[in-house]
Amino acid sequence: MTAAWRLQFDDLRCRVAWRDSQLWWQLSHPHLPGGETQPAPVSGLTLHGQPIQWTTLVAAAESHDDQGAPRLTVTLEDDSGRLRLVRHFELFAGHAFARIWGTVERADAGGAAPLLDGAAILNLAVANDPRVTLFHVEQFSWPYHKDFFSQRQIPLVANLTPHELRMGSFPAHYTAPTSCAWVALRSGPPDWDAETPGHGPGLVAGIEFNGKSRLRAWATDDAAMIESRIDDLAHLLQPGQPFEIPAVFVGCYMGDWDEAGYATQRFAEACVHPPLPDERYPWVQYNSWKYGQEIDEAQQLAVLERCAELGIEVAILDLGWARTIGDWRPNPAKFPRGLRPIADRAHELGLKFGVHVAIAQMAPDAPAALAHPEWLAFGGNDYYGAGAICLGHQPCQEWLIDSLVRLIGEEHLDYIIQDGEDVVKRCLRTGHTHAPGDSNYANSTTGLDRVIAAVRRAHPHLVWENCEDGGCMLTYRMARLCHTSITVDNIATYATRQGIYGASFPFSPRYSVRYFEDEPTPYTLRSALFGGPLILMQRIGDYDARQMADTRAAIAQYKHLRTIIRGGKVIHLLPPRHNVEHHGREWDAIQAVTPDQTRSVVMVYRALGGPPERTIRPRGLRPGASYTVRYADAGRVEVRRAEEIQEQGLTVALDELSSEVIELSIPS
Repeated sequence: MTAAWRLQFDDLRCRVAWRDSQLWWQLSHPHLPGGETQPAPVSGLTLHGQPIQWTTLVAAAESHDDQGAPRLTVTLEDDSGRLRLVRHFELFAGHAFARIWGTVERADAGGAAPLLDGAAILNLAVANDPRVTLFHVEQFSWPYHKDFFSQRQIPLVANLTPHELRMGSFPAHYTAPTSCAWVALRSGPPDWDAETPGHGPGLVAGIEFNGKSRLRAWATDDAAMIESRIDDLAHLLQPGQPFEIPAVFVGCYMGDWDEAGYATQRFAEACVHPPLPDERYPWVQYNSWKYGQEIDEAQQLAVLERCAELGIEVAILDLGWARTIGDWRPNPAKFPRGLRPIADRAHELGLKFGVHVAIAQMAPDAPAALAHPEWLAFGGNDYYGAGAICLGHQPCQEWLIDSLVRLIGEEHLDYIIQDGEDVVKRCLRTGHTHAPGDSNYANSTTGLDRVIAAVRRAHPHLVWENCEDGGCMLTYRMARLCHTSITVDNIATYATRQGIYGASFPFSPRYSVRYFEDEPTPYTLRSALFGGPLILMQRIGDYDARQMADTRAAIAQYKHLRTIIRGGKVIHLLPPRHNVEHHGREWDAIQAVTPDQTRSVVMVYRALGGPPERTIRPRGLRPGASYTVRYADAGRVEVRRAEEIQEQGLTVALDELSSEVIELSIPS
């Protein structure tokens, strides 16, 4: 037997078919390479190493959302009648995107639990004529490569060994490359350089899975193919406990890699990310990191006054506020009245207040570790002397949810930073509620994800920031659960710009947190203005008059520009590629343009070396419009046509280790 369904909204069509005991899908749109994808399976699961045959169609239901976009749910059963697959497909108004997700569950209630040991997240194939190029962006790693969030273009050449990208949560000290959970394909060759980007039909794909996964890309003479699968799956399927197949979205675009990113970001802001916390977001924040763990009530109350003076909007206590890692109560020696006096004073000053939580870590002397040593996935010094707890073990997970919900309520918290070393832990224990060998899935989908979702449900006002010793889990599941994310960790100015430049291809600018730790100067502060929350990590109570003035000016400029950047199209003009001597080499530049093209900002930097003068060519301006061009430091004001600006460029002269901010606006 066979069956087929077709979803359509505007120019995007999605065809779903059940045949040969599998479920297939196919997309068509004028902007896809070749105009359509080739039929690909969406039911690729294995049981004890064997592909599951879905031989019975149980049901199919079509519906529409409140904007008229279609949805489809297909339910199948396997040839044994014991397993049921439920697959969901949806299209979206205003976005040429399709999203799919699903579950596998027991259709029976007895017998041994089947072992699900393979699950595909995504299969796609497109025409490979002309040859298709794959584009992706690496994640953060301390030891791998001196450059951060590097962009990679890979021509998919027929018959060569498949390229493999590792995605999801990884330790910051992992020594091999990992990738943001996003790829773009485009017909045509790789770009020769950033200033002459290629253009063509393409697609993007975003993976909503925080665990470790692998995406393989290869080509034949006829097609370019990508396949994403969950790593290390060994899931025992219990009655009443469905296995969640990670969601994935696929979208179409026409243009360059910037357009691929912008199409993704517009869709994700509308349909994936949590809403912006308020109209000011992203915020200017203070973090107590540079004070070390020797923080206390009197010290931090004094710092709050300095925060208000500078115009900071959020204050965070980093590591050191709690009794120990894994005992999420205020240290009574440092905070004898708890954190509420600090929270209440922050609120009086108009600031939000939060704390750092090493979410999957526990010190050996923590009360829960002493009472339940079996909760630890492993001991030793995994993170500042703490071991690793298994969030896939249900009693441990429930304890953590209760601890955080209580903490937030009792201490009047508005903000949580989750941190730690690889928050999706590897657990080999046999006495936990997850199956042995299944910790990748259990510690992500049924562990970390459920903790964050439960805490946020209990406190809907709470803002959640992702950090795990650096931007090592840049997935769209993270971005569905969290309001923002770190990119590079506490490192130098040039590396910060690398993180912003790379991460702003797949992710909206608000997911490019900058942990600003350098001495505040106009140049270092400027290097942290583009992106999401600007987080000052220094001992701001020790700032001298010059540092106060420079920081206050930078914060004012950040607040002026953030409305352009947060929802604008990011245009990558010159990449920061040479992270040497912690200062970098030569010039780099990045631009944002508002959706209506009335305003734009170009940030230009010169590190060490390179010529003293450079021509920067902005893009994405409104054809035929005249723009007022203002140089913040040079003091020049010009009126020029969009075509002239884009063809002839803007001339900038800079000393080494200096910057310029250029605003362009169409006069009202």
